[in-house]
Amino acid sequence: MKCDSCQDKATVFYTQVTGGELKKYSLCEACAESQGITSPEGLLMPAELFGGKPMPASPLDLLQAAKQASECPACGFTLENFQRVGRLGCPKCYQTFSHEISRRLPSLHKGVTHTGYFPEGLVRLHQLKSRLKDLHAQLDEAVGEERYEEAATLRDQINELEEQEKGLATS
Repeated sequence: MKCDSCQDKATVFYTQVTGGELKKYSLCEACAESQGITSPEGLLMPAELFGGKPMPASPLDLLQAAKQASECPACGFTLENFQRVGRLGCPKCYQTFSHEISRRLPSLHKGVTHTGYFPEGLVRLHQLKSRLKDLHAQLDEAVGEERYEEAATLRDQINELEEQEKGLATS
């Protein structure tokens, strides 16, 4: 490919979006440098790219800053390791690499929330336990307020549900 400016061999490829229009440029190293494209100072959004920190002075500093941003402060696991292995090193890695995880997750799974399967017996057992808890609270209230007929009805309902619970727990 040839440089758009001087027709030498292009080694720098630059894409710019202006007003919703995509423009691609192919430049040689000299033309790119003269236009300030290879210089970190020529970046359009340095504050956003470096998180409000001062811009690195040299390309070597730029690479060092990128390396630090891609390493877990707790275990030293790197973004390269995560990309290669597909696993993380420690719980802090989830925060450190959250951007990369959220970028990859939709392509790995159908969604970002778990909507798994629950066996029907387990759901029914959970519903029974929840109902029993409510009935016990109502029974305590009825006894405390000396509503004994209502308390007897609640006791009978509790006994019936506890029998059902025993049947579900054994099956």
